Amino acid sequence: MKYPFQTEAYRYIFKKHFIPDPKSCIVLGNTEYELLPDHRAVFVGMKSVLNGQEITDYGEINNPSKESVLKQFQSLKNNFAVSTVQFDYIRQNSQSYQILTELAPTPPTLQEVAPFISLPKTWDEFLESLERTDRKELKRKLKRLDTIPHEFHVAETPIPNEDFDSFVSLHKLSDHSKEMFMSDPMQNFFRDISTAQIPEWKQKMIFMEIEGKPAASIFYFENEDSLLLYNSGYDPQQKYYSVGLLLCAHLIHKAIEDGKKTFDFLRGNERYKYDLGGSDMNLYKFTISLH
Repeated sequence: MKYPFQTEAYRYIFKKHFIPDPKSCIVLGNTEYELLPDHRAVFVGMKSVLNGQEITDYGEINNPSKESVLKQFQSLKNNFAVSTVQFDYIRQNSQSYQILTELAPTPPTLQEVAPFISLPKTWDEFLESLERTDRKELKRKLKRLDTIPHEFHVAETPIPNEDFDSFVSLHKLSDHSKEMFMSDPMQNFFRDISTAQIPEWKQKMIFMEIEGKPAASIFYFENEDSLLLYNSGYDPQQKYYSVGLLLCAHLIHKAIEDGKKTFDFLRGNERYKYDLGGSDMNLYKFTISLH
C-alpha cells in the first residue's frame, strides 16, 4: 500500500512550507530525496522542522526494486556527492524494508513503533478482542458518556475553515506540548494538507460535541481499506467523560461499519492506543554509506 506521505501532493506541501531551496530536492525513480548540507540524503518530509518537530509518519521507496534502489544509490553518489543515505520510519512489513535489509551492510535500528488494529467484522468482535480490564473500562466510560447529550459529525476534504479552526483550537487546548507544536507555520502546513488532493486517500475530521460544544476532534486519512489517525485534540474541561478516548473508539466503530480492514494509529506508543487494542508495527532506520 502506498501511504500519503511520499505522494507527490504531500511532498509538494512539505517543500512549500519547509524546504526553501528547490534545488536541494531530487526525484529518482519516483522517490524524492532532500540533499542535506552534510552530504546526507533523506526522504523529502523526513527532516525535522520548526525546532525539532517530526511530522511525517512513514518513509517508503516508491515502486521499489533492488535494481532501482541500487541505481538511485549510484546516482546520489556520482551526480550529487552524497556519502550517506538515511531511510527513516520504514515499516517492517513493507517492500522497502525487505529491499533495504538485503542492501544494507549493517542491521537497521528500531526507531519507533506504530500501533494498529486489524479490524474484525463487527463491533462486538472488537470488544471481545480487548483485554478484559480494557473492555470493562471502555464499556464503563461509554455508559457514562451516554448520560449527557452528545453527537458526532464528520468533515471531508476539503475541510471547511470552521471545522479546521475548531480542530486547531482543540489540539492546542489538549496540553502545553501540543500548543507549542501547533504554531502558526504548522497550522498553515496542516491547513494545506487538509485540502490537498491525494490519490487514493481522503482527509477527514471527526468531532464529538457535548451539549452543542466541540469536545474532541481527530484528523485522519482514509482509503478503501484503511484509516490512519494523523492528529487529535480535546477539551480538558471534558476530561471526565474521556472524550479523546471515546471519540477514537467511535471512529474505530465507524471504520468497522464501513468495512475497513486496518485502523492505524501511526507513530507513537501513547497508552490509549493499547487500551483500544493496538499492536505494534516496528519502524526502522537504515543508514547506508555510499563510500
